[in-house]
Amino acid sequence: MDFESLYRTSQINGTIYITTRKELDEELKCSLEEGAGELFLTSIPKHPHCTPEKIVELASELGEIYALRFKIDFSGQSRGYAYLQYINAPLKEAALEYLPRRFSQRNLKIKVLTSNNNRELLLNRVEKLSPWQVYQEMRKIFPFAILRVYEYQYDAFIYIFGYRNNDAAASAHQSIRNAIRKFGARARISWFSRGNFLSGAKVNSYCCRKLDLNNMDFVPSIETDCFKF
Repeated sequence: MDFESLYRTSQINGTIYITTRKELDEELKCSLEEGAGELFLTSIPKHPHCTPEKIVELASELGEIYALRFKIDFSGQSRGYAYLQYINAPLKEAALEYLPRRFSQRNLKIKVLTSNNNRELLLNRVEKLSPWQVYQEMRKIFPFAILRVYEYQYDAFIYIFGYRNNDAAASAHQSIRNAIRKFGARARISWFSRGNFLSGAKVNSYCCRKLDLNNMDFVPSIETDCFKF
């Protein structure tokens, strides 16, 4: 396998990326960037033979790899998990059966699961800032795809930020944690479960009143307690 001609390797903070060099159709690339067919690899052992390159080499026996995101700690050691995608996203189902057996043959007890592709974060306990101010501050910290704001009691809000994929959400989570004091001493940022009834995966897209970006004076609505930026 001519690894260098097929894949490029890079590292950003605590993630080693191995991505295809193949030029892809824009529609396919967009679907993959949003997490299509994503697999979650866990129980990755910490030893020199279990490298990101070795995982890609074994996984590519089933089909061409789009990307591997291999998580490492400050010492460069595996954190025990990674995310894997094939260019042909439907290969995910075959990979769930094939990869555990193939890894086991190499004495690698790596578990292979369907990724939740969680891409939403919850910001709450914000003090003094209006939703418009929160929107502006969060834009400076890390770009997001959508913000939904819920007023759960008078003048008290929770903020659900949606990102393009899990990778973007994970990077945003770290950046927001580093800047959380901007939102008050009690402010908290956390992952928002896709199983929650307010998750973007479940919520009715018409439940939120979309605010006009050209007129962002925030006026609580008497018709709905949900707003979308």
